[in-house]
Amino acid sequence: MFFAVVVILSAVYAISLGVPDLAFPQGDEIMHIRSVRESLEAGSYTLPVLSGLPNPYKPPLLFWLGIFFDRIFGVSYLSERLVSFLFGIGTLTLFYKLYFDLSKSERETKLATLIFAFSFLSLKFFGLLMMEGAMVFFTLLYIFFFYLSKKKRNLTYVSLGSFFVGFGYLLKGPILHIYIVLFLLSFLYIRMVRVRKGKFKISFLPLKEERSTLLAFGFSFIIPILWISYLYVFANSGKELLRFFFITENMGKFYAANQSGLRIWGGWLLYTIPFTIPILHILWLSLKKSSKVKNQSLVMVALVFLLFVTIFHLMPNRKDPYYVTPFVALLFLLPAMRKTNWETLILSRFNQYSIPIIYFLFIAIAVVLRLPLLFAISLLGIIVTLSIIPTNINKKVKFYGTLVPQLFLVPITMAFLLKPMSDPDITKQNIVAEGKEICVIAENPWTAMDVQNKLKNTKVSFALPLTYKETCPSSKVLINFSESTIITEDWEKVSSWFQWKSHLSLDSGRAIRAILKMDKRSFQSEVNVWNKRGNL
Repeated sequence: MFFAVVVILSAVYAISLGVPDLAFPQGDEIMHIRSVRESLEAGSYTLPVLSGLPNPYKPPLLFWLGIFFDRIFGVSYLSERLVSFLFGIGTLTLFYKLYFDLSKSERETKLATLIFAFSFLSLKFFGLLMMEGAMVFFTLLYIFFFYLSKKKRNLTYVSLGSFFVGFGYLLKGPILHIYIVLFLLSFLYIRMVRVRKGKFKISFLPLKEERSTLLAFGFSFIIPILWISYLYVFANSGKELLRFFFITENMGKFYAANQSGLRIWGGWLLYTIPFTIPILHILWLSLKKSSKVKNQSLVMVALVFLLFVTIFHLMPNRKDPYYVTPFVALLFLLPAMRKTNWETLILSRFNQYSIPIIYFLFIAIAVVLRLPLLFAISLLGIIVTLSIIPTNINKKVKFYGTLVPQLFLVPITMAFLLKPMSDPDITKQNIVAEGKEICVIAENPWTAMDVQNKLKNTKVSFALPLTYKETCPSSKVLINFSESTIITEDWEKVSSWFQWKSHLSLDSGRAIRAILKMDKRSFQSEVNVWNKRGNL
């Protein structure tokens, strides 16, 4: 029954991936899809291209997989996003196996896997053509093989895990190697450092005992060396690509800080939604060191590792919250390590009372934004969650009465809040551009890439607001995303629509007044379509 439900939910989720504008977008995906499609059109399979040049920002594995699925199923968002979806299925499979081996409880394992599958991390990154979903998979894959190696005292597992880390290099470069090094350092730290009766002691014996494990990590460099050698020796401009990738794209991020470190800490809270409170609960229990916990050393390795990767990501200038995604699975594994059941965590008082509060918030949003379906579903959620809070309710009824509304918090947000508020679909705006060149006027070239991805049978050029006449002299259609652009009289406006602004200049007072007056135009900008006069 469990696996039937998982298959059905997975099929529904996979079908939804074909929608161009997903509920939780990520800007980089536009560039990744553009690189896949340009590479396919140009026949540049070995070295993916972007804007006609070799893509210098990321290694090729994600693009290779996107090209592969496009060749099999046809060029579409669904084909390309199936890459991350399959990495998600692989991650949930690894999670299930590792959780079951730790907990020895099939019921707890199924429950934990379902909870992890409904986390914000899973519902977002296992449906976007981004590296993050694959990074979650490769990080957990190494930890899984490392665990098996220690359990079965077989070096083959950790050697195999190290080899697969090499494929992770082809996703985002050496960052996965750094993560695994931090994991090994966490493991050695717990084994080497001891505090007994107020005395700090370090034993170097574990270094000798783990020598084979550390040497096995050398297998992770096989694939990176092969790929770097290919670029250096055989690829045109390979040396320049390597120089840009390692120095500008990677080392350049450590030049100066320009983002708050709170973004990283916020990532831990954000990507564990809607189970952030249970995760904070198990973290608190895990920090309370207890000799009665069988796997306490394993728990401490996980906690030290999470601390190390947090510190590491506080160092670069960019501190995007999604940098923590490869490690969120470890937080959902903590209950199995501590032999704590999820029923206890879900039924904690703080968690039980938080669910109706969120549904009350949904009610307020639904009233302000006039979303009747969100209002009706939120009202049902309030009735269910409040009715099971009394202590005399059957424990099983109370558990499922809390869990089910909590599981569906993110899907409800996606389907009944974000979807009705999404931007109009550009493919349905009656843009007559067959056989014509479209010029997209915007502040950012990614806007033009997004239009090209959606209108895949047309040729799209990008122009800045002040340079469109020089940049697109032969264009017959303009799509203007910039409100500051002045269009000359030789163009005729044929249609327009409004879309949400990415960056708002409203102060808090003006924003509140706009919300209360239902003045959504304060948060939107107009997009215009213009045809060249005489070419209608």
